[in-house]
Amino acid sequence: MLLRVIQIGLSFTYVIYLLRHFFNPASPLAAVTFHVYMAVALVFAFNPLNWRAGPARWLGRLIDLGAIALSASFVWIYHNEIRRLERHLEMIDPVLPLDMFLHIAGLVLIFEAVRRAVGWSLLTVVLAFLAYAYFGDYFPGWIAFPGFTLPTMTELISMKTDGIFGVTATAAINFVFYFVLFGTVFTFTGGGALFIDLAMRMTARLKGGAAKMSLVGSALFGMVSGSAIANTTSTGVLTIPIMRSSGYSKDQAAATEAIASTGGQLMPPIMGVAAFVMADLLGTPYGTIAAAALIPSAAFYFALYVIVDLRARRFGIGNVPAELLEIAPVMPRAHLLASPVAMITCLIIGYSAPYAALVGTVTALVVPFLRKSTRYSLSQLFDAILDTAKQMAWISVPLAAVGIVMVVATQSNLALKFVSLLSDAGTGQLYLSLLMVILGCIIMGMGLPTVAAYIIGSLVFVPALMDLGVDRLAANLFVLYYCVLSMVTPPVALCSYAAAGIANSDANKTGLLAFAYSLVIFLVPFGFINDPHVLWQGTAFQIAVGAAGMLLATFSWAVFLMGWMNGKLSWLERSVFLAISLLLILSPTLTLIWNTGVAAAVALLLWCFTLRPRLVPA
Repeated sequence: MLLRVIQIGLSFTYVIYLLRHFFNPASPLAAVTFHVYMAVALVFAFNPLNWRAGPARWLGRLIDLGAIALSASFVWIYHNEIRRLERHLEMIDPVLPLDMFLHIAGLVLIFEAVRRAVGWSLLTVVLAFLAYAYFGDYFPGWIAFPGFTLPTMTELISMKTDGIFGVTATAAINFVFYFVLFGTVFTFTGGGALFIDLAMRMTARLKGGAAKMSLVGSALFGMVSGSAIANTTSTGVLTIPIMRSSGYSKDQAAATEAIASTGGQLMPPIMGVAAFVMADLLGTPYGTIAAAALIPSAAFYFALYVIVDLRARRFGIGNVPAELLEIAPVMPRAHLLASPVAMITCLIIGYSAPYAALVGTVTALVVPFLRKSTRYSLSQLFDAILDTAKQMAWISVPLAAVGIVMVVATQSNLALKFVSLLSDAGTGQLYLSLLMVILGCIIMGMGLPTVAAYIIGSLVFVPALMDLGVDRLAANLFVLYYCVLSMVTPPVALCSYAAAGIANSDANKTGLLAFAYSLVIFLVPFGFINDPHVLWQGTAFQIAVGAAGMLLATFSWAVFLMGWMNGKLSWLERSVFLAISLLLILSPTLTLIWNTGVAAAVALLLWCFTLRPRLVPA
């Protein structure tokens, strides 16, 4: 009961403070110190130690309460010390014993909060970087450096808007919070259920409709959520049982939902946390990031849709049973769509991302009262506030910890050393370097959440790609796309694990199958490396042609992967589809090679649907 009261108190304090910060901004350091240690306290409150034995249970509760109290006291201490810290001159003014206590005890709190929020994978990486910061002179060869002292580390990590209070933490309060608030309010007031019902109405009667429902529902939900885990759990509880009843195995159903939900991190207007961090790192309006991601994310979901459709036609599975086709009426709830429409309109007009999200949130609170059937109770709003605080805590604590990695990698020149190493290994060849970046991102993704993998990748790989002539935005999105695979790549595949829990399937098998399905994503980033029009840059005609080329390329890639197009394909036919996809992706639009790829695609489709059925016996 006491923990519940603490959860409510911390949640309301946290949400109200950040809303107040929008209208009456505090100093950056004051806001971010409050945010980080309140998020730490919320993790301890919402995820207490689960020691069930008698005395151990009470000891666990005392540890939880002590950690919450210490985190809250840090908020107060930083509030009292903020003027001194803002005037502190790095490497000139003395570092006080209080500062070093806040640094050491604060890191202990953050590390335990990270362990509870995302497990040992990220914590191990952060601890390794921290060890490197102190003992760099013991490392061999080119990686060695003199190392930092405790006062220097205190200044770098805990006394200014760097480290745990750096760009990753400030992105959470400047961008992420407002979209998480919108997503939870929209969901709790009926918008999430409306999206799922819309997906059912659009796809349920189609061939392979069960899996298509998962794709469309996850794409729609991803537009307003940005959280792959929330997407999986919200849509998966409905779509996975329906896929199971339509002929999919447990692993297939869970893997389909996992990869579909993972794509929500790439789906505008609300992408994953990494996209907001990217906007902050690049100093680019979030609307520019969202616009650039629109065509690639559409190509990703289109390719998944084609694979689902071809699988259904080839194996005769995926049709929704008739008894499950009863769908709640959509039109009486259509007015609930006003909130995402209002938010997207604000982004298009040019308002800031937080302002657009707040407009969407207010609209989501008001429009349900236009009809009696959609009105909500205050308890739903109460739950939305608690869920917002909880989601932000689980996002913000890892972001604060990743700030340590950023500081160590930059201040020790480790990032520059990796850039030099990659440049030497790639021998100046763009595509060889891109393949090495892909390998590095996937390896990092096997052990880190998406945002952590992206931030490290942006430090290590993006500068090297820019040296090879790749546009800065394209390089960042390239790294992000392959880091997104962390959600479905074992051994740390949070989306796959969540989906496997719903389907009662084997988590590792689900993860490996979801990773196999994710092969459709591999081709997309090469498209915007070679053609900036795909990132919404250029004239309307250039953007339209670039989009058409990418969709045709990913369609051909999906056909190659499935080996089916109006019948089973021979290896020669599959090879031609592969060649077409590569020609379209690796060539600039409207060049001779690109036009040849388009013509070949048209000719091959005509062969599959007209000549082959007549000339080749079934």
